[in-house]
Amino acid sequence: MKFVELKYSKAKIDKAGELLKQGPDSPYEMAEALKILSNWRAIHATHLDSFAKVLKLRAQKVSTKAIIAQRLKRTPSILLKLSNHKTMRLSTMQDIGGLRAVFDTTEEVYELLALYENSRSKHSMFSLDDYIKNPKADGYRSIHLIYKLAKTPSLFLEIQLRSQLQHIWATGVEVFGTLKNSSFKSGQGSKRWLAFFAILGSVFAIKENRPVLEQHKYLSKSELIEKLKLVMTELQVIDNLNVYTAVYKTFSKNTTKGRKGHYSLILLNSRENTISLKTYSTNQFDVAAQAYLDLETKHFEDKQINIVLVNTGDIKKLEVSYPNYFMDTKTLVRNLSLIMLGQFI
Repeated sequence: MKFVELKYSKAKIDKAGELLKQGPDSPYEMAEALKILSNWRAIHATHLDSFAKVLKLRAQKVSTKAIIAQRLKRTPSILLKLSNHKTMRLSTMQDIGGLRAVFDTTEEVYELLALYENSRSKHSMFSLDDYIKNPKADGYRSIHLIYKLAKTPSLFLEIQLRSQLQHIWATGVEVFGTLKNSSFKSGQGSKRWLAFFAILGSVFAIKENRPVLEQHKYLSKSELIEKLKLVMTELQVIDNLNVYTAVYKTFSKNTTKGRKGHYSLILLNSRENTISLKTYSTNQFDVAAQAYLDLETKHFEDKQINIVLVNTGDIKKLEVSYPNYFMDTKTLVRNLSLIMLGQFI
């Protein structure tokens, strides 16, 4: 991909983050702040590509079926994180550039983790959070590696390692958040739905021989499953998923030849129930980044529009890697149905 030049100081980057978080006073101020954020975000993309190559090579040593993907963090997610963490600055945010590896099992996840822990790198591992051994209170499970790059300007990249079941759970939370226009992943929204996902996370953990949440430790396996079934019936979870997500239609425009090396710009419109997809080659990153900026500027105040720029290396794996951006819940529904039938564990 083409080299991206940093055009702004970290002071200006942080100021842009604060302006966008608080709400710009004018359209011009908003456009300028978004331009600065876009440039800072694009800087991460250059380094994501090199990290992705290493991740793919290491993941292939563990499993040839591993799914590898990368994404640049969406502006609404950036601003929500800045709002939730008052002392955080845009220039030091650690997950603007993110990579993900998804494996069939948690055992494979830990195999890849061991490769990272035992490998040398000019970049330093800044932090390691194991949310599989120590899941978050909402049920989220994954391993997060944060690397601080040995570059100027200094920046961070995040690598997430998770199993298929953990991936299904996390993307299910995001789909429901979109359907309910609420950030479930940040703990917002209906407490009953949040409780459903917490219980579901513990049932998935039992399937993988991993620890359940603290609040579920007093329940036996059968009691936990029955509790989940009751909540699913009360909320009509499967019916909601099938009805809501079936109405979404996808429209795509391919601007590249071949199947590999694509960036995909996805626009999810919850008002019109449509998903628009446009792809770019790796050499067109600057065009893709500008299109991303244009769409975010246009829809900045529209809560029913979600836009993201991702790269899976193979467009055929895009929907598997990011089912939440396609409102695809088929795999989640399949597992929920097995739970209801008593055939999951």
